Amino acid sequence: KVIKDYAKLIKEINKDIIAFSGFRSYNYQKRLYESSIQTEGLQYTELYSAKPGHSEHQTGLAFDLGGEMKYWLEEEFGETIEGMWLRENAHRFGYILRYPKGKEYITGFGYEPWHFRYVGVDHSIVIYEGELTLEEYLLGGE
Repeated sequence: KVIKDYAKLIKEINKDIIAFSGFRSYNYQKRLYESSIQTEGLQYTELYSAKPGHSEHQTGLAFDLGGEMKYWLEEEFGETIEGMWLRENAHRFGYILRYPKGKEYITGFGYEPWHFRYVGVDHSIVIYEGELTLEEYLLGGE
């Protein structure tokens, strides 16, 4: 269902959107995390990279989506046509913007307009319409 709904999303957006990071193994996440500490420092890493064993990418339900290469993994992606379309429409296909702007204190992660997680259409609609994070939704914040 995750991939079928992703294919529907891509077909509808009719833009060059690429899932450039889907499933990650524990070892790959460990390498990413350790590399980020070396290049960006611990404070940045803790805000933008999950520890190995804690990444949603390890579930196979999360994707980092991007359009133009210059905006990959950049907050500016959220203001591109593709980023805005995804933010406003991904829920119709079962995906949520996982780390929205202004909710860092709830999610524990910085704003990532490229990171989408599959939760199923019924759940994603409630989350989107309620302007909730996954944490808020799971705690009954609907």
